[in-house]
Amino acid sequence: MNLTRLNPKTAWPWRHSIRTALAVTVPLAIGLLAGQLEASLLVGLGALLNSTKVQSDPYRIRFENFLIIVPMAMAGFVLGALVAGHGPLTLMLLILLGLVSGLVSGYGATYSTGAMQMLILAVIAAGHPSSSLWMPPLLFAAGAAYAAFLLAIEAAFDRRMPERAVLAQLFHALAQFARCAARPTPDKATTSLATPLEQQRRHVTDAMLKAYSGLLQTRQQDAGSTPETNRHAVVLASADLVFSGIVAGGVEPAELHGVAHYLDEIATAVRKGHGRPTRPADLPEASRLGSLVDNLADSLWPDTVPPRPIHRARHRAAASFPDLATRLRALAARLALGHDVVLSALQLALCLGIAFVAQDILGGARSYWIPLCVVIVLKPDFGSVFVRAVQRSLGTILGVVLGVVLMTFLPKGWWLLASMGVLGALMPAAGQRSYALQCAVLTPLVLLLIDMTVPGATVDFGPQRLVDTLIGSAIALVFGYLVWPQNPGSKILASFTKAMSAAAAYLRAASAPAPADAADLPSARSALLMAMMAAYSSLSNVRTALQRSLAEPPPASREAAAWFPVIVEAERLCDRITRLAHQTMAGSAVLDPDAVEQRVAVLKSLGAETALKHASVAGPGKPADTDAVFHEIDVELDQLTRMLEPTR
Repeated sequence: MNLTRLNPKTAWPWRHSIRTALAVTVPLAIGLLAGQLEASLLVGLGALLNSTKVQSDPYRIRFENFLIIVPMAMAGFVLGALVAGHGPLTLMLLILLGLVSGLVSGYGATYSTGAMQMLILAVIAAGHPSSSLWMPPLLFAAGAAYAAFLLAIEAAFDRRMPERAVLAQLFHALAQFARCAARPTPDKATTSLATPLEQQRRHVTDAMLKAYSGLLQTRQQDAGSTPETNRHAVVLASADLVFSGIVAGGVEPAELHGVAHYLDEIATAVRKGHGRPTRPADLPEASRLGSLVDNLADSLWPDTVPPRPIHRARHRAAASFPDLATRLRALAARLALGHDVVLSALQLALCLGIAFVAQDILGGARSYWIPLCVVIVLKPDFGSVFVRAVQRSLGTILGVVLGVVLMTFLPKGWWLLASMGVLGALMPAAGQRSYALQCAVLTPLVLLLIDMTVPGATVDFGPQRLVDTLIGSAIALVFGYLVWPQNPGSKILASFTKAMSAAAAYLRAASAPAPADAADLPSARSALLMAMMAAYSSLSNVRTALQRSLAEPPPASREAAAWFPVIVEAERLCDRITRLAHQTMAGSAVLDPDAVEQRVAVLKSLGAETALKHASVAGPGKPADTDAVFHEIDVELDQLTRMLEPTR
């Protein structure tokens, strides 16, 4: 069930669908008219590989990613052509390149995508060498430039569309969160893992983290603050106040429904680029939560917008730069790779070697699909190897059937090209729902792409592609996953330790008294917000890892199922801390520092690896005082402690 479960439905990415359809069909149409289908295949490949993934990053960051990914892919073409045709030496060099690709993937998502394209194109170039060394990479770069051109056209119409889409998603999630808060809460004993309110709160925190991620990426690219980034930060801070107000509780259901309606209207206006919506009549004027939503609307549609500065700060004082030795040490620390990255790179190199041996034994036309399948499945930052191998196999089976039907009933030429456009338009939405669905659409698209470029009658590569995919997935599954010792418990424990440390820091920040000077209030709210996002982000990371593990074979799935109630209880504890922060910021609660440190110590003991692994190590125990302000937090701490007792 977990392997076949689809992701929730989202709005159709129609802009991306149009770009993908044009990226696939236009180069081939030009090649069909000019009689240069082989060259158009490389151009279409460059456009397709750089148009597949649905992204919500700002346009500028996406264009900068092109400058990293495309040169790495071109280098893969050149390296593959250079090592081709040398027998065992070619095999060894490609395995070495696979090792390098796996290591480079540890430096971030952009470098990981570039390293994957580099390895894919190196395998293709080595298995299907060209008479020219430089023409294939240049044609591929032309396709990538065409994909960037299509993206630039989209950005010209609405350069802030990605930011608005992320904010609209956040506001819709807040609206649904308010509706869930208006419903009666079921008894905790009747719930298996979490209430609908807690599940929706996860959607809100995930959407908030996504919005903050885009803001931080933009700020890292700027030499200084800009009105756009400052406005974005104010909007997110206002949204956080609305979230905290809903979590704090004490709001009548009618008021919550009015707030939800208001938030939905704001989300729709933001997504469509319209003006400020009218405040709903069913939302009372004296509504405390409604005033927070009013502040959110004020930050989105201010009466006056500060002028954009003409010049930015391009330099800093010389004294602000560290010395050469400090910079070298910082660079070495950034370049150092963890144990998991190195192990994943070694697994990729091993499986790639086995795939090349299988390719030589089986032969066949374009049999480099076996190592290509290994490369795609074994990308560690794309999710579980087991899940991707199974889903890719299932998707390929469906895709081959669809591809064979299309090639059987449609003549080669414009009708086949039109069907490729339809598949390209479907691929972004399919990828959002499931990796298996993406493979089910991508497989016939690639089959038709190859068939279009092969002269003469239609050649059915479908059965061979299916066999190659199953062999490649089996190699990745056996030699990249099953033969390696699995210890999911230690990874879950390490993630949970970080989450409890972040929760302890959040409790300390939430317990700090509100500043007496109103001028210090924004900085205090900012510090509290950062602590809150760190705590919820850490728990979100653990939950995501557990969700992926549920589809794994035992023991990973059993470990994940056992840990899920603990993570749910930890999330409930963070909700109680959010309520406490709401009280302290409002000045309605002044806390004893010693009592705060008692709870912080309990949280840290719950997250300590030695306290969980060894029964002889005891934590500080339950706090002695019974302060009413801490009642809800103490209840959740006691429940969390009881849940963890069997693991001590």
